[in-house]
Amino acid sequence: MDNTMVSSMLLKVSLLLKKTQLFLRNFFLDPASCTQIFKFCGVGILNTVVGYGVFFLLVNYLFYLLALLIAHITGVIHSFLWNKYWVFKSKKINLWEFIKFNVIYAVVFFVNAVALFVCVDRIHADPKLAQLLLLPIITVVSFFGQKLWTFKGKVREN
Repeated sequence: MDNTMVSSMLLKVSLLLKKTQLFLRNFFLDPASCTQIFKFCGVGILNTVVGYGVFFLLVNYLFYLLALLIAHITGVIHSFLWNKYWVFKSKKINLWEFIKFNVIYAVVFFVNAVALFVCVDRIHADPKLAQLLLLPIITVVSFFGQKLWTFKGKVREN
């Protein structure tokens, strides 16, 4: 690698870090965003109880990834309703919004399933404990996907 490439890469990384810092500063100073994140976390806690509860019950009877799929679908429906109407205050019936919400949750499910597979089949962790430990990562990915893409137009309406 020559010096020009290294300088170019360092400049890109520096710009990305500055953009991220600016985004986070603006995010935490925006009252609507702060309200949304608290509400989202509240919904997330309730959704975790619902989704993990379904997983915890079903994993005793089904293959753990099938239990995860059913728990995830239950959680997505529960989460969509709460996030749409309470967190992001979207009142209109909007098919595109529902599609985007599900795309984010498909990505979340994929990340979750791969991480859970690695934890259970490669590291030999207990699936119940592994899923519990993965929940914070899933929550962060989900919040920013929903806020910045699915309900993007609803950011300032709270």
